[in-house]
Amino acid sequence: NDHVFRHRAPLFMARVDPERLCVIRETEQIVVPERGARLGNFGVTDVSPHETWVTVAEWMQTWGPNHILPVDNPYGSDGSVWVAKVRWNRENKLFQV
Repeated sequence: NDHVFRHRAPLFMARVDPERLCVIRETEQIVVPERGARLGNFGVTDVSPHETWVTVAEWMQTWGPNHILPVDNPYGSDGSVWVAKVRWNRENKLFQV
């Protein structure tokens, strides 16, 4: 993903080792794919005890002199807004109504 500014794509999720407070690499999963554009700030919303949504948009900006990434770029990005639905095997005990 060297063509993506600051490597801001893809967007991953993973388990964290609670003792060492580090990502457990073998649990990493892509939540939103890399399609040539960087992904801006993302949001996380607990929808229910069994589902969480991650929302983010493709930021169609690149290096100069032309700072706009065209929609017909070779990677497929087009300014999409993503909603990734994460469905949990176990109840999310942090969920609150």
